[in-house]
Amino acid sequence: MDDTSAPGEGSPFEPHHFQREDERDDRLFYVQPRLVVHIDEGALAAVGRAFEGCLPQDGELLDLMSSWRSHLPPGFRKRRLVGLGLNAVELQENPQLDDRVVHDLNRDPRLPFPDAVFDGAMLTVSVQYLVQPLAVFQEVRRVLRPGGPFLVTFSNRMFPTKAVQVWRMFKDAERAMLVQAYFRLAGGWSDIRAEDRSPPQGDPLYLVWARKGAEQRGTL
Repeated sequence: MDDTSAPGEGSPFEPHHFQREDERDDRLFYVQPRLVVHIDEGALAAVGRAFEGCLPQDGELLDLMSSWRSHLPPGFRKRRLVGLGLNAVELQENPQLDDRVVHDLNRDPRLPFPDAVFDGAMLTVSVQYLVQPLAVFQEVRRVLRPGGPFLVTFSNRMFPTKAVQVWRMFKDAERAMLVQAYFRLAGGWSDIRAEDRSPPQGDPLYLVWARKGAEQRGTL
């Protein structure tokens, strides 16, 4: 079923929902490279399985808020993977990336890419830090080709001082509903779905994803 929606009016969100305890420049917070993973092995494997099952092979992909690993599973075929993140050292250490772009989405949610150039996009365990999520989701839709999927995965871990207030208000399953609302209110997304991909033990892992609708509406 095609549930493509235009940008919704009367958003339930207010400015304070996207405030953080630490409002200092994110570039200062992330200036020190963190060459560590932020979820356990079971959750990382669940991310890889989600990517393998939902991202198109042999395509051009965008890894948003990327770091030193993109978690594509072994043997995954891609034509090109572009990583966009805050720390140049982390991006340079990522062996799966073909191109690297240093860009702060919280300062400027506009993506530095032309329209309809990617076949798929992913945002791994970082959605909780977006202060303008609807604008970012609109931009991701803009740079995807029609039908391209956008996969958002998250766990229960975070840097609490950098997570937005609305994220900290909710528990895991409620956060999945929150990300679904981001898709719906951004507009232009079809087949929005949320899935609990948690392994039997260890960190929980949730996947919320949708596809770019046939028509592109309400771009920034």
